[in-house]
Amino acid sequence: MKQEIAWLAVGSLLVLSLVAAACAPAVVEKPEVMEKPKPEVTEKPEVTEKPEVVEPAVEKPKYGGVLKVATTRSIEHFEPGGSTSRSQTIQITNESLAGYDWTKGLAGGYGTGETTMTMRMYLEWLDVGNLVERWEYPTKIEGDTGTVTYYVRNGVHWALNPESEASRLVGGRELTADDIAKEIIRQTQDSTTETYMKSPFLAEVKITSAPGIVKAEIPWERFSDSITRLRSRIWIVPPELFEEYGGMRDWKNSVGTGPFMLTDFIPGATVTFVRNPNYWMKDPVGPGKGNQLPYLDGVKLFLIQDRSTVEAAFRTGKIDRLDDFTREGREFMLKTAPQLKWVSDIGSPTAWHMKLDRPPFSDIRVRRALMMAIDFEAILKDLYGGEGQILGYPIVLVPEFKDAYMGLDDPKMPASVKELFTYNPEKAKQLLAEAGYPDGFKTQITMETGEIDYEAIIKDMWRKVGVDLEIKLVERAAYTALRRSAEFEGLFGTGSPTMGQTYELPNVQGDSAFNPARINDPVINETYAKVQAALIPGIGAGEAEANRLYREMMLHVLEQAYGIPRVVEKTTTMWWPWLKNYSGESDSGYVRGHVWNWVWIDQDLKKAMGY
Repeated sequence: MKQEIAWLAVGSLLVLSLVAAACAPAVVEKPEVMEKPKPEVTEKPEVTEKPEVVEPAVEKPKYGGVLKVATTRSIEHFEPGGSTSRSQTIQITNESLAGYDWTKGLAGGYGTGETTMTMRMYLEWLDVGNLVERWEYPTKIEGDTGTVTYYVRNGVHWALNPESEASRLVGGRELTADDIAKEIIRQTQDSTTETYMKSPFLAEVKITSAPGIVKAEIPWERFSDSITRLRSRIWIVPPELFEEYGGMRDWKNSVGTGPFMLTDFIPGATVTFVRNPNYWMKDPVGPGKGNQLPYLDGVKLFLIQDRSTVEAAFRTGKIDRLDDFTREGREFMLKTAPQLKWVSDIGSPTAWHMKLDRPPFSDIRVRRALMMAIDFEAILKDLYGGEGQILGYPIVLVPEFKDAYMGLDDPKMPASVKELFTYNPEKAKQLLAEAGYPDGFKTQITMETGEIDYEAIIKDMWRKVGVDLEIKLVERAAYTALRRSAEFEGLFGTGSPTMGQTYELPNVQGDSAFNPARINDPVINETYAKVQAALIPGIGAGEAEANRLYREMMLHVLEQAYGIPRVVEKTTTMWWPWLKNYSGESDSGYVRGHVWNWVWIDQDLKKAMGY
């Protein structure tokens, strides 16, 4: 007990030190000011085939230093497939079968720039093997299932931390095909795992193994969905942990093959990771090509619930990188620390969902009226300073999916859809009257506890057409339960899936938590089946056909006004100049964190800047 109290005291001091540091002035020499871009208000932001790749100054990576990052989320477990959302540590200590090909991103200026890696993109051309070197797909459709063969990478060992009992139990042995097969089976067959709850159809996949090989026998109708999930969304842990401890929910039982080892956890304060000296990966590109990874000595994750405290710590150099800045937050940060580097990108698609099977939302005239009663242009300009997208549902416009997106200025976009995004309160009143609501009606929207500036604006706009909106805030646990059960009243505010799930259509069909409206439309269901067939590698028509199908379906979804699209704000990631080989990346697979494989810290520059 004394030891626990001591650790909690240390954790409290660490957080307090960050707060105190926020009050201290930073000493900066020769700041490099990044030019501030001028925001433009457009219906459809311009998107190029590839993001610009900036030629970097040739700097050879250096080993050493501890990366310091922070999160406002609590950590409840350390195990993949757990009953809660991301553990936030599993992506640093463990690995999946495949992940992003770092060379296809910006990679500090040395990559091809085919993606920015600021969003999760589960695309066949983007993935490269992690725990498996390669995989083979069936060459033709026969029977009810197709078999994928994964070839396990040789020379991958479980990290060995002599101070950890669990690590000593595994003994730093080499990863086997049986390890991978057992963990996939556990996560896909156990109904208590999050993997099962989000993807119950994976229970129909038959997993077998032989020395060096894992095979997955997958039903054809969910083949495309299944291969992305199996490849990038299941994090592998050694089976000994379940046999001896019942799992890895306790941080002391953390064992992985990843670049770092979890060595300490102080609830509400910090999580400490140290370099795995026996990590298998080499630097694939740039002046450090061929170097053993990772470059960092470790990662320190600060657990700070208050966002203002996190930003203060970042501003004074106590944290090396921070994301999710609003436009105002970014501008304030640049005024006080102009030498910071940054990049802005669009957020995930989002919409307000409704009970489509009951009045008043079962009437399409009501749904159309609610959209016409929103001044989307004013919200984009006044709330977000022009930095965002008006049409961000069912997907947003990003380079990787530009051919699946249909914008408001697209020649094929009918006037009936454009009308929905044109502020017209008088027409909205007319439609409400035609639907039997001449005096409007009262409804509510359920939201997770947090800022409600956007919701307050909509509430005021709808009031002008007679719709009285109550904003109901609930805590995360209750919000998550409602999202999964779809047992809400009125409207429900929720983020849509990441762009990587675009082809899975989870926000417009099926029983996914992303589809709380429980949209069940024959047109959409048929599109899903065709998209899945098109994306069967080597057999289907390919990504171009999937994009064409999605564009047509997107038009149908908008025509039906199945969701109230929310203007999508751009958010900013910022980092200090001493964080090298970094270009604002946040995702290198299903969850964030693995980008720390490749970055390094210029400790000389950090010292010269006064930190």
